[in-house]
Amino acid sequence: MKMESPLADNNRTIRSNLGRSAVLGGRALGGLISGRGRYLRALTTFAEVLAIYGRMKTSQARTLEQAHRDAAERVARLCRRNGATWVKAAQFLSCRPDILPQAYIDALAPLQNDAQVVHFDQLKPALVSTWGEDWTRHFEAFDLVPVATASIAQVHRARLTSGEEVAVKVRLPDVAAQFDQDASLFRLLARLIAPLVRELDIIQITEQLLTMTATELDFRNEAENLRRFARLPHPPGIQVPRLYDALSGEATLVTGWVHGQRLRDHLAQHPDQAASLLGRLVGSYLQQVTRFGLYQADPHPGNFLVDEQGTITILDYGVVGRLTPDEVRRYSRLLYGLLGFEGEVDMAALFREAGFVGGDTETLEQLSSYVLTDQLNREHPVQALQSLQDALRAQRIQIPDSYIGISRVLITLGGLMMAYGVPFDWTPPERRR
Repeated sequence: MKMESPLADNNRTIRSNLGRSAVLGGRALGGLISGRGRYLRALTTFAEVLAIYGRMKTSQARTLEQAHRDAAERVARLCRRNGATWVKAAQFLSCRPDILPQAYIDALAPLQNDAQVVHFDQLKPALVSTWGEDWTRHFEAFDLVPVATASIAQVHRARLTSGEEVAVKVRLPDVAAQFDQDASLFRLLARLIAPLVRELDIIQITEQLLTMTATELDFRNEAENLRRFARLPHPPGIQVPRLYDALSGEATLVTGWVHGQRLRDHLAQHPDQAASLLGRLVGSYLQQVTRFGLYQADPHPGNFLVDEQGTITILDYGVVGRLTPDEVRRYSRLLYGLLGFEGEVDMAALFREAGFVGGDTETLEQLSSYVLTDQLNREHPVQALQSLQDALRAQRIQIPDSYIGISRVLITLGGLMMAYGVPFDWTPPERRR
């Protein structure tokens, strides 16, 4: 077997783990002690960010934009240094212009494809655990230099003994232990930040991030998601990687090798294709949400590859959103009712059917009218969707978690389209050409 030289070791191993620290208290304290270096950096950065915004009150020359830039640089540096869950959070937030100012989006965006490379020797235990000591018997060639390193996994290119090219995704060492340690601090920071930004439900956003990351840590979940997703009738120009089930396990996932460029890289070279590619991608996601009831729930640009024919391959099924048939029907009617595709409908009743709790009929009707008229005339439709969400929270109307998940995905895609100046097309899948 041909094996290339490993890369230099750029990763520090966390040497202690005192167990799960999912809640504050005694167990969380154990996690804080175990990961004290990362936690100290996080709390120090939090204090620095507060000080940056605090100085605005005493300095007339300092603008809010300058404060955002300075604070964003510190937050990005913290996420890069702490790694794992922190990089995942940076990737999550860099696609959320509805949550963060543009300065933060710009500072965090590089972390989508800028994780530290891990020495191959540190990954071997995962390969041995999955395939045994003679794990190389499955491969004719295996490139020890990774093609990509993300927040929780690293991807290597290989060739099976059958001659097929594959991508081997391997979970990074200690990432599960680090997640257990970091979850407590994320929840603590969310509680500290929540009173400062009351217009957003920071605690709910944090829980979504932690739930998503916890699910991604077990690659068996991703394998099952990929199997289900591959069976769906996707539109032309959208494809899913092939899964090599027999070679996949809890810490490894083997899929067919996909030739192509990351979406951002492709659009940088072919900006004239932005409208067609992003339009097709959004059409696919609307189909996933409003027709399949199964959607890829992490649509950041690094998860899309474009080949020479313009086919988009959707990668990374660590987390998918699932809706029951009733939820698909209710959310579809609500979404398309808000956008005028359902004709004359009782919007208050649609909100109730979709599981929204609180608020009187008149309030819900007014909010719906607000989105359908003023907001859509003045804002990008995705901004209008966020405005509606903010207005619902301001009226103390309880929003279902599944609706929050759908909104997050659509808002993320909308932010990508806004970045390229592409209008968001809400046309239902069956009405598209």
